[in-house]
Amino acid sequence: MPSNNPQVSIRLTPDEYSYLQGLAERNFVTLPQFVKILVKRAIAEDKNKQGQQAS
Repeated sequence: MPSNNPQVSIRLTPDEYSYLQGLAERNFVTLPQFVKILVKRAIAEDKNKQGQQAS
């Protein structure tokens, strides 16, 4: 069943794409799954940083 969640499209250079593809393979996930992991990690780090600044 298709998701109703918002989507984001990005353009990468061939070198960037190839590098990310290799990282994904080394982590045993697809490239879209790996990019989602990177985005979630960046969001969590920023939220953590924002929480520390509020203290």
